[in-house]
Amino acid sequence: MRRFMFGLGISGPLSLVLTACSPGAAAPREDLPASDGSILTTFDRLTLTSGDQAGFRASLVGSGGRLSSAGLVFVSRAPAVARVSAASGRARVQAVAAGRTWVVVRSAAATDSVEVIVQ
Repeated sequence: MRRFMFGLGISGPLSLVLTACSPGAAAPREDLPASDGSILTTFDRLTLTSGDQAGFRASLVGSGGRLSSAGLVFVSRAPAVARVSAASGRARVQAVAAGRTWVVVRSAAATDSVEVIVQ
């Protein structure tokens, strides 16, 4: 009797999970980024030693999932900690002094940032 009740307890949630994953569900494809005007960056955080350099890329996800780096602006919130230069969606971060800051990436439609920790 206990086995029978245990089996019923599992089959209920299992059937809900299987139903949610059925091919008829309208879920976005995982291999395509959302096309909501968001910015994608290759890193969320960079950890550097003073004097080091590192780079990252950023792209704006446009309509139809198209990626573009046109119109992106990169700004360091604390240039005394880390400076940034950028071209064509590629940022080069120069660690200046110990501390923590963010490199902000902006477009007309969205904003994102990459945390920079200089040790």
